[in-house]
Amino acid sequence: MALHVQITLSHFAMSTADLGDAESFPQHQLRTTMDVDCPPWLDFIHGGLQFQAVHHLFPRVPRHNLRRLQGLVKEFCADVGIEYKILGFVDGNRKVLGRLGEVAAQVEMLVKCQKFMAESGESGLH
Repeated sequence: MALHVQITLSHFAMSTADLGDAESFPQHQLRTTMDVDCPPWLDFIHGGLQFQAVHHLFPRVPRHNLRRLQGLVKEFCADVGIEYKILGFVDGNRKVLGRLGEVAAQVEMLVKCQKFMAESGESGLH
């Protein structure tokens, strides 16, 4: 369960849009994942999963080095102007719930369109 919460928190709130070749590898990784801010004494409990963005940039770095590497990623992002999301557990979960609400609203709209098309006999094909 803890693994599921951590992966959900680090990924679900972030964009999934494909921006194609115009987006660099670091930009893509930092736009689609975020890190979770927690004190160092919780690193063992999280197993390094709170550093998802850093891990996506450097997948072969051992987890005990991810916190130190996070500082370098912060500096890099500040230098080149790339947004790097690091949210606390509560704020991260708020962001996930907000994103899930957006997706639910999209599904609701699709269902309304489907009902209208079924009731009106319109196939959408011309």
